[in-house]
Amino acid sequence: MNRKTVIACIAALAALAAIVAAAVFFLYSGTEDTKTSEIASEGRTGLLAAVPSDAVMVIGFSDLKSACRLLTDTSGCFHYFTGGSDGSLFQKFLEKISSADLGTLKSSRAVLSLHYNGSLVPLLAIDAARAGSGPDGDAGRFIAEADSAGLSCSLLDCSEIADVSAYLHRRDIILLSTSDVQPKSAQRHIARGISVLDSDGFADCVRETPREDNTVFLSCREAGKFFAGIARRGVSGYADFLKRFSGWASLSVDDADSVHLRLAGTSVSDKGVEDFMNVFKGYSPSRSAVASILPSYTIFFASLPFDDVSAYISSADAFADSAGKLGRIELSRKQLRKDSGLSPVQWAGTLDIKEVAAAFFKVGGSVEKMLLMKLGNKDMSTVFRDTDPSSGKDSSPKVCSYPYAGFASSVFGPFFSASDESCFTYMDGWIIVGSRPAVSEYVEGRALENTLQEYAEDASARLDFMSEAKCFVSYLSVSEGADVLSDVFSGPYAETLAKSAEGFSYVPLTLCVSKDKSGSISVTAETFRISDMKTKAPVFERDTVVVVPKGPFKVKNSGTGKMNLFYQQDNMYLCLKEVGGKGLWGVPFSSPICGNAGTVDYFANGKLQILFASGSKLYLIDRLGRYVSPFPVDLGKEILLGPGIYDFNGNRKYNVMILHKDNTIEMYNLQGRRPAQWKTIASDETIKGLPEAVKVGGKTYWVVRTSIQTLIFGFYGGEPLTRFEGDRMIRSDSRITPGEGVSVKAVCYDGRTHTIKLQ
Repeated sequence: MNRKTVIACIAALAALAAIVAAAVFFLYSGTEDTKTSEIASEGRTGLLAAVPSDAVMVIGFSDLKSACRLLTDTSGCFHYFTGGSDGSLFQKFLEKISSADLGTLKSSRAVLSLHYNGSLVPLLAIDAARAGSGPDGDAGRFIAEADSAGLSCSLLDCSEIADVSAYLHRRDIILLSTSDVQPKSAQRHIARGISVLDSDGFADCVRETPREDNTVFLSCREAGKFFAGIARRGVSGYADFLKRFSGWASLSVDDADSVHLRLAGTSVSDKGVEDFMNVFKGYSPSRSAVASILPSYTIFFASLPFDDVSAYISSADAFADSAGKLGRIELSRKQLRKDSGLSPVQWAGTLDIKEVAAAFFKVGGSVEKMLLMKLGNKDMSTVFRDTDPSSGKDSSPKVCSYPYAGFASSVFGPFFSASDESCFTYMDGWIIVGSRPAVSEYVEGRALENTLQEYAEDASARLDFMSEAKCFVSYLSVSEGADVLSDVFSGPYAETLAKSAEGFSYVPLTLCVSKDKSGSISVTAETFRISDMKTKAPVFERDTVVVVPKGPFKVKNSGTGKMNLFYQQDNMYLCLKEVGGKGLWGVPFSSPICGNAGTVDYFANGKLQILFASGSKLYLIDRLGRYVSPFPVDLGKEILLGPGIYDFNGNRKYNVMILHKDNTIEMYNLQGRRPAQWKTIASDETIKGLPEAVKVGGKTYWVVRTSIQTLIFGFYGGEPLTRFEGDRMIRSDSRITPGEGVSVKAVCYDGRTHTIKLQ
């Protein structure tokens, strides 16, 4: 599956879940009549009447102090929402204000709203004082600080413009924004008696919410604007899928500390079957078990557990019919029945599917999408006939040809499809569908050597969906999927989300939709941030791809004393340019270089040359683009990565470290000879890169990362000095730091830092 497809699928159901408050699309509550004027007159909610009606999202805070803390604290979710183009200016001001002496203003209620104007623009409204009291010292200092920070800020006496029956008529409010458009818009809306409270469903949502303090309100109907403000072009289009979930929805902070955040909420809908949230009302939920069959390195999954698959199909088909899409779905089902001889609905009913999930995880160097279906009827002979993997004398799992490609998506929706549904296996009551390499992860044992459920339990992350019946669950691991964040979210938002996970080894985000006995639908969104944790040592290789950098590589120009960039073009030409971009030269070359380049003073005369490798040879080129004799030097076997360049004694007698394509590491001098004492470094596991030199007790040792663990070798190679098994193995991502004497400190798979003696 290509990268673009992975990003799109993750965005479709998880983009807003990644910022936690996104979960609100799946909520439902009653539709009790609520009068806007009644809410607008209450002190508890009256400040909401200052928010213009075009708000995409609204966040209510108990006081300005809480607003400052939550909008600037990267450990919380609200910090994310002000990370737009001018967000850093807004956040820096709030950080400054949070420590300023503003008297009673700090305890005043505040509301943040987001408005779309090409990007998401924040507006902060603060309940300042009684109307007509004017800018006192505290409010005056706040406004002066905002003006000096380049923000738009004003004090509004609402008694002059607000309706006499409204709460705002009795108040002065401060309006703060990165744009002068939003405060003016708020003033016009207050004068006309129009606000976000008049937006369809918002007043009902407020009424259904136990409190508005530290609560997120999101307009599902305006999800397109929200997505356009935070997501990359091409991803934001998936907001169309979200618009029909409900009207307005809310999530309140239910529990929060430095490592855990949980939000719970409700939503309202003024429509019947046309809102997707009501699909959940049509069937009984069940406890999700998919985490017990997914690998610990899962990036994302979404799952529908149910008690009766027929009830789910009936409810989902009613929703599709209201959208005018049922006819197309039925045509697709008829074609699949014609091709296979079995109706998709009959297929699902015969197997008595209890849960269907789609999941993404890495297989080798690529991300694969898998389909997983839990069966109530484990006698599959009537459905799979000749390809039933559960039949026969050999009960061990095997990769089989899958005859029902497209069936899951025709029954459960387009998300439950994979680009390659050619193979499947049966394991522990689950059908697992995908490409041959992906299914082989299960058959060969790698996928289940440490399951996602075991991994989460070891991290003490008590994920909601593993314990109670749910209608829908989804999961995103920021730590596993960090490399796609910048492709899903626009720059500032991707950076903010990535920073929130820095320094943590495991950051799961979950979204769960539940239904109580009365039929009411609710949602929870939760995130944990786990630092050091016990990790089960892997048995099988998983990530066997060695990344070979393409440059450019920084090299010092001895003629100018400046740093230059050495790189290779697509046509194989070797080039040197200044860091600012001015090209210095380009010379022809015939093969790819091997991922590294550096300078040496080969003639020991103060002039530097660039050393690099290609094929099985070392090459040397000077700062003017001239190849240097007696190079190239043939090392005798193909190079995968190198050279790593070392001058151990500072006498310009250079040695290089090379990772060869046969999974060995060798040391050479610049004549291509190994030191007499050198012994080849080899491993049964894939060596992932060049060795790292670490000095301990006055000696140099080599740290070698493999696909399973970290090994440490003596200066002249040979056998590893670290011979550990199981949880005592050093994690492949562990930092190696010198300890006392001849020892290093490293984190092992038992989750603890150990002191390891190297003699």
